[in-house]
Amino acid sequence: MKRINIILLLAGLLAACSDWLDVRPQTEKIKEELFDTQKGFEDALVGAYIRLKGDNAYGNALSWGTIEYMAQHWDVTTANSISALSNLKRYEYANAYVEVWMSGMYQELYRVIADVNSILERIDDRRDIFDQGVREMIKGEALALRAFCHLDVLRLFGPIPGTASDEPVLPYVKTVSNVIREHSSYQQFTRALLDDLDEAESLLGEVDPIRAYSITELNSSVDNGGVISTGNDFQAYRQVRMNYLAALAIRARFHLWMQDKAEAGRYAQMVIEAADRNGNSIFRLGTQGDMTLEDFTASTEHIFALAIHDLAARAESRFGQQGSYIKQDFDYYLGQLFPAAERTVDIRFALWIPKQTDNTYKILKKFIQRDSRPILQLPLVRLSEMYLIRAECAATIEEANAAYAPFAIAKGIPFSGFSSEQDRESKIIREYNREFYAEGQGFFTYKRLNAASILWAAYPIVGSPAVYVAPLPTREIEYHNK
Repeated sequence: MKRINIILLLAGLLAACSDWLDVRPQTEKIKEELFDTQKGFEDALVGAYIRLKGDNAYGNALSWGTIEYMAQHWDVTTANSISALSNLKRYEYANAYVEVWMSGMYQELYRVIADVNSILERIDDRRDIFDQGVREMIKGEALALRAFCHLDVLRLFGPIPGTASDEPVLPYVKTVSNVIREHSSYQQFTRALLDDLDEAESLLGEVDPIRAYSITELNSSVDNGGVISTGNDFQAYRQVRMNYLAALAIRARFHLWMQDKAEAGRYAQMVIEAADRNGNSIFRLGTQGDMTLEDFTASTEHIFALAIHDLAARAESRFGQQGSYIKQDFDYYLGQLFPAAERTVDIRFALWIPKQTDNTYKILKKFIQRDSRPILQLPLVRLSEMYLIRAECAATIEEANAAYAPFAIAKGIPFSGFSSEQDRESKIIREYNREFYAEGQGFFTYKRLNAASILWAAYPIVGSPAVYVAPLPTREIEYHNK
């Protein structure tokens, strides 16, 4: 029988953080003690969020690192290990270095899953230790995080949408164990993922204050009639937690991947229309005013982000003048994304990509932080994605244009609308590349649409599993084939 052996590390043993936004826990507790108190469950969940920030996860590889080389968003000027993925060569997944990078992402996603599984295995047996609503909050976040990580495992290592067979694909892991695990079929995997999102939506929908309070109120820990408890970070700072609206947004992303446009569009619309108790939108699209204030990632759009205390240093080392992530000449490359007529008005080109003294464009300012009150959030899901999903999923071109117009206006795009289905798909691909440059969504967009070519690849690439389906780590393949 085909099986896979996943060594899942119980990394939820994280406790005694004076502030859950800290980069590392200050002490560790043994497993038996950790889940004796509400605080222990909270700290275990903190551990999962901390792991999400690691270099093999969204602190590098799955945001602006490896996954962006796969989208051809960075240049390689000399043949080296990274050129096995990027523009000097084809997608050489068999390259030893590439195997290490793929394995690192795979393992780290499953380690986050192990973190939340350690919580989910115990939380229902300890109902008596929780304050009102806290168990539902923690369990809902853990379920949504489990679904979020499994979805990215599927998007990276699973089949191209619409091509799945009944063969086993990947394990959907719900327990903490080092036993050999069977692969689930595509249908089993996606059903389990949807079940997690269903339950997360139900639990968080009952207790998450983001359904009623503005981001400003939540970030101020204001006590509003006892709903938001002053000093309770689990009820505040909901943008950097897997909140109720983030769970809905992940569901929109999931249904889009599953080619269920009706459900994808419906959930995207729910997020777009989400309002606080006063009728004001919870999130809004970023505008020129935000970027002029050096809020380059449009924090008003952050549905789910990671709080990273050293983001300024990370960004400078990667995107500054001596940074490692560059396009040799953005003026040439991004000319294929930003037509000359749009460059002075599209706020992303005008404010993200500064001209150098030699009149070229080589660096990206998106994550560079302002000196006063930096916004130390790395977005994983933004409102702009919901607008693009709604535009892609609209039943008619007219409805698609109506959905796309607010996005285009906010970004400064001269709006001409979609002229045909082919034009809609072409512009959707372009917008995912423009809007989410260095955020890890470009490659997944090409794969989801099974695009026949990838912009800036050195060779013509015909959409195929050889390009779009990253192979499992060698060790996992060996176990799977036993």
